[in-house]
Amino acid sequence: MKHFVLGTALALSAATATAGQFDQLYQIEQQTKQSEAALEAERLRQAAAAEQRAEAREAAARQQRAAAQRASAQRAAEKQQAQAAERKRVQTREEAYEDDLRALELEERRLALQAKKAKVARANDYIDAELRDSAARTDVIQSNADSARNVTSGAKSLLEDAARQK
Repeated sequence: MKHFVLGTALALSAATATAGQFDQLYQIEQQTKQSEAALEAERLRQAAAAEQRAEAREAAARQQRAAAQRASAQRAAEKQQAQAAERKRVQTREEAYEDDLRALELEERRLALQAKKAKVARANDYIDAELRDSAARTDVIQSNADSARNVTSGAKSLLEDAARQK
């Protein structure tokens, strides 16, 4: 670009040698201003293009970060859902176990109550059995006493008969 400006300036200076010095200086100055304006316009266009490329790179980077964040959030949500499902499964299993324990405990209580009811219902039978047992013991004692008395009275009769025969 600088060569273009210099070349243009030289060409103009050679062409305007015939014109007046002031006209030449004015034209050179105008050409230099035009060259500088063209250079400035090109520099601004390149700066704008560079800025657009930088903005595009930043936008792409933002989109990439946003996509990564969404993916990370989705993975975290899936992990959280899996953990919640596992907690619920464990809790359900524990609740089922506790329900079974309560049912077993209730069944044991029910059976114990039925046993008590049966015992109360048969209390008279137990009392009668105890009375019969007591009566049987009394009869055994009475029988032992009677047999001892009989043995004694038999021995007495024998001794009395033996004494009479003498």
